[in-house]
Amino acid sequence: MRTLEMNSLEGKRLLALVRGGDYAHAGEEEAIDRVFANLPKRSGQWLLDVGCGRGGTADYVRRGGWGRVVGIDRDGDSLDEARSGYPGVDFVAGEVCDAPRLLSRRFAVVYLLNSFYAFEAQREALASLRRVAEEGARLLLFDYVDRGGFRHDPLVVNGRRILPHPIERDAICGELEETGWKLVSIEDLHEEYRRWYVGLVSRIEERASEIVGMGGEESLDHLRAVYRGILRKIERGLLGGVLLTGAAV
Repeated sequence: MRTLEMNSLEGKRLLALVRGGDYAHAGEEEAIDRVFANLPKRSGQWLLDVGCGRGGTADYVRRGGWGRVVGIDRDGDSLDEARSGYPGVDFVAGEVCDAPRLLSRRFAVVYLLNSFYAFEAQREALASLRRVAEEGARLLLFDYVDRGGFRHDPLVVNGRRILPHPIERDAICGELEETGWKLVSIEDLHEEYRRWYVGLVSRIEERASEIVGMGGEESLDHLRAVYRGILRKIERGLLGGVLLTGAAV
């Protein structure tokens, strides 16, 4: 049986259908506004969108006036669509740990919206991003957090672990310090994530026929299993969301 990868081009297309835009992160535009609420809008500053996917978030940030945006993602097919859809953003294909080699400038803001959990080498990713950050640059890390127990009771769908590396609060502060960042603030978003996933699960059902038309019954079954599963983990208190703000030192 074919297994759908939510981080694949097909998976991102289905998520865009359900979310109503080229977003692969919880909360869509509400979440972007929440993440950037305290960030001054400066037309001349450069921002790096890490794990930018199909580019919807990067373009929203650009249009919102926060600055000039570069997106980096390892999925070249998704970037082809991003370049076509959002010509106002620069997109670079490659792994996050290769960012210092691939990017020719430094950034005032580095942000990650539901991409950090997918990185196998999280410490190395943070170190790599510090090398492309200006002194004093802002780090905005919006992602899933293990509230205690998720590591030992993970979500597995069709033999594949979903959300393999959520943030662990006991470890992230040390990882930041070791890689040239300091923690400025950390805000729990557990209730927001629960609300966002209740809405997402509902929208999957509302658009079930369109999902089947695009990807078949297997895709609908997979979406249901993944996002109902995430919601159950949140409701059981095993998984949540967090907005972490850091600064380059």
